[in-house]
Amino acid sequence: MRWSDLLATSFASLRQRAFRTSLTVLGVLIGTTAVIVMVSLGVGLSSGFTQQFQNINLRQVSVYSPPSAEMGQTGVPTKMNDAMKAYLEAVPGAQAVWPVYNAEMELSVGGAQYFTSITGLPAEAFPEMDLDLAWGELPQPGTFEVLLGDMVDQQFWDQATGMPLEADFRAQTLFGTLTTWGDYGPVPIEGGGEDPSAPATPPKRHILPVTGQLQKQGEENMWGPYSGMVWADLDGLIKWMKKAMPGKALPNQPATADGKPMGKEFIYGEFRVLTKDPEAAEQMLNTLREQQIGASAEVEWIRQAQGQAVMVQAVFGGIGAISLLVAAIGIANTMMMSVYERTKEIGIMKVMGASLGDIRKMFLIESATIGFLGGLVGLVLSLLVSFILNNTLGAAMGEFAGEAKLSVIPLWLVVGSVLFATLIGTLAGMVPAQRAMKLSPLAAIRNE
Repeated sequence: MRWSDLLATSFASLRQRAFRTSLTVLGVLIGTTAVIVMVSLGVGLSSGFTQQFQNINLRQVSVYSPPSAEMGQTGVPTKMNDAMKAYLEAVPGAQAVWPVYNAEMELSVGGAQYFTSITGLPAEAFPEMDLDLAWGELPQPGTFEVLLGDMVDQQFWDQATGMPLEADFRAQTLFGTLTTWGDYGPVPIEGGGEDPSAPATPPKRHILPVTGQLQKQGEENMWGPYSGMVWADLDGLIKWMKKAMPGKALPNQPATADGKPMGKEFIYGEFRVLTKDPEAAEQMLNTLREQQIGASAEVEWIRQAQGQAVMVQAVFGGIGAISLLVAAIGIANTMMMSVYERTKEIGIMKVMGASLGDIRKMFLIESATIGFLGGLVGLVLSLLVSFILNNTLGAAMGEFAGEAKLSVIPLWLVVGSVLFATLIGTLAGMVPAQRAMKLSPLAAIRNE
C-alpha cells in the first residue's frame, strides 16, 4: 500500500471513532501539559538562580582565613598580611590578588542613619568587577571617595518618624561615623572617657565624598549582589582612617594595651584572588582548601544552585511523566479496542494483498497521530498556563524575584514535548499493531 493510502485509511478510522479518539487525545493533552508546566517551573527556578549570579565575577576566589599554626602547613603564612598576599600571588592560576579591609561605619544623611561597612579594595580591582554605574566614576588610586551600591539610597531610616528616607547623594551630603560592632550593636569609637561619670564625648561625623553609584538592577526594589555595598580605594581608606583616629590603632589591627598601633604589620580582612575563568577559580579553591586556607568562591554556589535546579526539573518532570504514562495506557487500550472492532476489515485487507508491514504501519500511524495531536494541543495549553502563572503568581513575587519568570518554556521543551508525546503514542500502539498482524485472514473474514 502507498503511504497516501495508509494515511487516508488511518485518518478515516480516527474520524469514525471521533468521540473515543477525542477522549484519548484528552488524556495525552493532560499528560503533556503536566510535563511541560512542571519542567517549566524547574527551568524558571534555574533561570532565577542564574540571574542572581549574573552580576557576580565568577573568576574570583575569596580568602578569609589563614591556616592555624597547629595545622603544620610548612611555608604557608599564618596571618592575613602582606606575606599571605605574596604567597597567594605565587599560587598557580592566580592572575591578581587584591587585599580587602572593612571599616565599620554609621552613615547618615539628613536625619536618617544606615549602619554598614566600607569595603576597601585596590583601585585596579574595580574595573575587573564589571560594575555598571548610574552616575559618577570608579574610585581613583590614593583618594578617599566612596562608591555606593544601587540600593544604598533606600536604606536610610529617620529615627524621629521611623519612616524610610530616600537619599540623593548628588544633592545631599553624606556623613560617616566610625564604629565597632559589639554584642549589643554598633558603638562609636570616639565615645566614652576616663571618668565614668563624665558625659560621653559625641562621636565625630566626617563628610564622605561620593564618587558614584551603581545602576539599579531591573525592576524597582530588586536587590543584586552589590546593592548594599559601599566601596573605597584601599590606600585612600587607610590614610583617611589614620587621620580620623590619630594615635590610635585601626580596628582589627595589632595594638598595645592602651590602644596605640603596635608595629607596622597590617592585617587584612580578606584577599580576593582573580583567576582566568570560573573553572580556574574552582581549581584554585580546591588547592587552597587542601592547604587548610579558608576560602570560598561564588562559582561554587552557582554550581550547587544549578545542580539543585536540575534535580528539581527531574522531580517535576517525573511527576508530570506519570500523567503521560497513564495517557499511553489509554492509547494502547483505544488501539486494542480498534483492533477487535476492525477484525473483519483487517482480514479483507490481508486477502486483498496488504502486507503485514502495511497493517502495522496503519495502526502505528493512528496511535502516533493521537500522541501528536495530544502533544500539540497540550503545548498550546501549557503556554497559556505559563502565561497565567507569570502574570499572576509570578507578578506577585516580582518584588523578590525581579525580572526572573516563574515559568519558562524554552525552545527545546517546545519541540521535545511534542516529539515525546508522539513517541509515546507510537510505542503505545506497538502491541495492538502486533495483535493486528497476527490475525488469521480467514478467521478475521468470518468474524462478525
